[in-house]
Amino acid sequence: MVEVVTNDKWRLAIGDYLKERCYISADIGDKFSYIGFIEDEKILGGFLFTDYDGHNVYVHLALETPRLFSRKHIKYVFDYGFNQLKCGRMTAVCRNGFERNERILSGTGWTKEGIVRKVMKIKNEFVDAAVYGMLKDECKWIRK
Repeated sequence: MVEVVTNDKWRLAIGDYLKERCYISADIGDKFSYIGFIEDEKILGGFLFTDYDGHNVYVHLALETPRLFSRKHIKYVFDYGFNQLKCGRMTAVCRNGFERNERILSGTGWTKEGIVRKVMKIKNEFVDAAVYGMLKDECKWIRK
């Protein structure tokens, strides 16, 4: 059974797991929060929240299996960003043209806002990134 975790026990392990898989090259130290998915003491993925400024937070996602991307888990992400952090906006960035991620983002209501050229470092190569945004008043996943 998959367990959803947000506690200190898993913080560093899940933070490292997500930073590597989400291609976060900046040193964010411990300035992040997360929602992790664990099964039999094994990390299956999660959401990482970084660069919170009071209005916006960046959301990063990595999952070992698409079965973790359920309505319930999607609601957790938006509830955390919009209701608990009180953000007016959330931002996600993925490799431009990476169809699976772009389909997930657009399918859950994110708006593609543009492309930043040669900004994301993947396997020692800088690639273009697509920037997606979600405004609180556009989000269908939370109660208003």
